[in-house]
Amino acid sequence: MTAPMIVGVCGETAPGERRVALVPDAVGAVQALGLEVLVESGAGAASWLPDLLYRQSGARVATRDELLHRADILVGVRPPAFPAGHRFRHGQVLIALLDPLRIPFDVRRWTDEGVTAIGLDLAPDTSVLARPMDAVASQDRLAGYKAALLAADRFGHPLSGTVVPAAPREVRALVLGSDAAARQAADTLRLLGATVAVGDPVPPYGPRVSGLVAGADIVITTVRPRRGLRPPPVLVTARAMAGMRPGSVIIDTAAVGPDGGNVEGVLPESTTTVGPGVTLIGAGRLPERIPQAASAAYAHNVTALLGHLVCDGELLIDPADPVQAAMLVTHGNMVLHKGVWQSIVEQTAVAGLP
Repeated sequence: MTAPMIVGVCGETAPGERRVALVPDAVGAVQALGLEVLVESGAGAASWLPDLLYRQSGARVATRDELLHRADILVGVRPPAFPAGHRFRHGQVLIALLDPLRIPFDVRRWTDEGVTAIGLDLAPDTSVLARPMDAVASQDRLAGYKAALLAADRFGHPLSGTVVPAAPREVRALVLGSDAAARQAADTLRLLGATVAVGDPVPPYGPRVSGLVAGADIVITTVRPRRGLRPPPVLVTARAMAGMRPGSVIIDTAAVGPDGGNVEGVLPESTTTVGPGVTLIGAGRLPERIPQAASAAYAHNVTALLGHLVCDGELLIDPADPVQAAMLVTHGNMVLHKGVWQSIVEQTAVAGLP
């Protein structure tokens, strides 16, 4: 009898990242597929999931070196950072939120080393079969929920008249977006007592959106390119913010990095006061602020993907499968994602690489 394939859960190394790719409650579901689970020591610590809980769930705990050497399938929230000189074992599988267009040189290295790289951020959102694997949607729902709570916390009035003897004025909220984060933010704000308008902004932006913003006490924006290198569109201008009432709050969930966000002048992971006293919060990494819930949701996506790929303990990679075709970035020493391949060609040409 051959030894079972090993799923290795990597500890996250990105600054501020508190999630873990597999939670103890999900270990049993992975083992039921005929796989063994190996967890890097301390991988769940930032989510308040100690090694003991993993051991009690049936997983083994290992050092990072052992994990990288023994695992057949490596899972992480983000692509793991490896020691200098580390090489993948040919045929090793990597599953994470890859954002492959932003890391073309890593993708090229994985191709050269024979890695099968699968992006949980690439699940086709039009496929019912892929829906349980869609980590973007699952994390977006949590981001929308957290954005609504953050806005309510920073706003100067209760959102519902039931919590104070004298009912406050109507609190008007505007959610700009149409994704899972926008829907969840709107639902949560309504439950909290706000009157919510939802806008699905389409180009060209400008006066129409500005008018909606000026009449809102709370604005939450969620619009960012799902895949690609384009920056998020600017939906809320400084001029629009100047028309808002003092004490209003804007939460920009698209403000992730140097590309900016949906609000003019927003800074990622920062709170500033703009215009006539409007609180502007760049909050592009909200799921990391609720790491246990975010990790549990992500682990559900991981187990769903493994359930799709594994049969009788064997991993079946099939580029002809529509779900896999959308999520496979590299396999068999080839780049299978056309957009990534084009990005590699363009960026390596600029760098003067062969």
